[in-house]
Amino acid sequence: MTSVSARDALRYATQDAVVGLFLVIFGGWLSVTLGGVLFGGHLLSMVSFIGLLVSVAGAFAMFVGLVALAYKLLVDSRAA
Repeated sequence: MTSVSARDALRYATQDAVVGLFLVIFGGWLSVTLGGVLFGGHLLSMVSFIGLLVSVAGAFAMFVGLVALAYKLLVDSRAA
């Protein structure tokens, strides 16, 4: 296994495609957080239901972003 310099790692991590995946993961995390706040304050109300939907959508976005990032890393490592 070859060693990778810190400069090469930072260059790879700041590519447009990778930054886009990081933004999807971060947006999912924000949605989960916001949905948790909305869901936690009001029981059995429309706001609670919307909070639950926002949390589920955020969790899905985080999952998809992590899988896509892992796939990109795997494909790029095999191409190198």
